[in-house]
Amino acid sequence: MTLRAVPLLPEPACLSPDTSLLDALRLMLDRGVNHLPVCNDGNWAGLVDINDILGELLPVSARGEHGLRDLRFVGDGVVLIAKHIKELTNKKVREVELHDLPTLDEDTPLLEAALLLHRHVKPLPVLGADGKLKGMLSRRVLLAHLISKTGN
Repeated sequence: MTLRAVPLLPEPACLSPDTSLLDALRLMLDRGVNHLPVCNDGNWAGLVDINDILGELLPVSARGEHGLRDLRFVGDGVVLIAKHIKELTNKKVREVELHDLPTLDEDTPLLEAALLLHRHVKPLPVLGADGKLKGMLSRRVLLAHLISKTGN
């Protein structure tokens, strides 16, 4: 059995790389999702994650592996965060590092899809023969499908 048999996540239309990070964040919050696909003319470009946007609200000195270990000295930081939220309006999705994930196609066997999902934290894109995004495959969707097919 291949992915053709699996109902994919009903993702919203792909974000354009030119979408503002604030608009991407609002859409994630409205939809109750932690990520959104990004497409260039319908072609898969990557995945933007809510954690990427949260990182944009932090001071540059705190980002990354060797950044500040805590920010308690700043206090509540509401003024700083409010400033960074306003800046999200002018920052585009293309300006953050998009998650480059392996892509699946509709003919990917379910066991291969399960292996790739196990190895990656994010849902994976499923592309049609034309290279356009068909939808996203999550662990939850795949496991629910497998349970329904086994009668358990």
